[in-house]
Amino acid sequence: MQMLKKIILACSLLLASPALVFADVSEYLLKNGLKLIVKPDHRATVAVTQVWYKVGSSYEYNGITGISHQLEHMMFKGTENLAPNEFSRIIASNGGRENAFTGRDYTAYFQTMEADRLEVSFRLEAERMRKLIIDETELIKEREVVAEERRMRTEDNPIAMTREAFNATAFVNSPYHHPIVGWMSDINNYEAEDLREWYQKWYAPNNATIVVAGDVEAEAVYKLAEKYFGKLTREVTAVVKPQIEVPQLGMRKVIVQTPAKLPYLMMGWKVPVVKTADVAWEPYALEMLAGILDGGASARFSRELVRGRRNCH
Repeated sequence: MQMLKKIILACSLLLASPALVFADVSEYLLKNGLKLIVKPDHRATVAVTQVWYKVGSSYEYNGITGISHQLEHMMFKGTENLAPNEFSRIIASNGGRENAFTGRDYTAYFQTMEADRLEVSFRLEAERMRKLIIDETELIKEREVVAEERRMRTEDNPIAMTREAFNATAFVNSPYHHPIVGWMSDINNYEAEDLREWYQKWYAPNNATIVVAGDVEAEAVYKLAEKYFGKLTREVTAVVKPQIEVPQLGMRKVIVQTPAKLPYLMMGWKVPVVKTADVAWEPYALEMLAGILDGGASARFSRELVRGRRNCH
């Protein structure tokens, strides 16, 4: 997964029409706006397919927080030509495995299969890119699944509750204020039409990027993408209005009181990201610093505070 994310970052600044090759990575742009990135890797006879949609929790607003994540669940619940859960059954019957994940700025779906089954993945993903059926009965059941997910991963987890409160305090008017899973009151009140509207707004070929890595040839993958995705019509996706965080005028602090065996302290600072940095290298230096300080068991905080001396100088 990390390798694929790095591929996307490395290629995001490249414009290709029809193809541009850099470090054995090929990028294509279909006429309907869909982007395709292919990275051949012949060390094993498998391929990973990912479909990334440019929409996540930061696109949401009060009343429908978490809807991107809810739609991720509904993408497995049937299309015009696939019954609920049939997508997953077909992938499994072809010896593959699949899943999906939602972030603040994206929603992504992936399959890992034998490379010669890539066409199966493309056919299924093209089907649900434009032909999803959102059934009210299926939604009610899946809302309960998401609500239970929130209870288990957040509300019954003191550290997760602290992180959620931390983000909601750090960001006031930015949509990063909202948790990716959504607030429970919003989860319990999604309606089918809410999901249909969100799907129509964002799930279109011109708002998607497909990444394929594995035992494949770039031109063959491109032809396959043209066959299944090229005929899909582009859409006028919604325009997101600026939601720039108000300047922070002083330190903010929040105390979370929840049953826990040990105290937990979380501190954070607002720093530049790739899009906002005045100096291009700063975000990467900050990532490196975070890794040195708290990047695993050998990082300095863990080495000094957890396993080593109690007093860190």
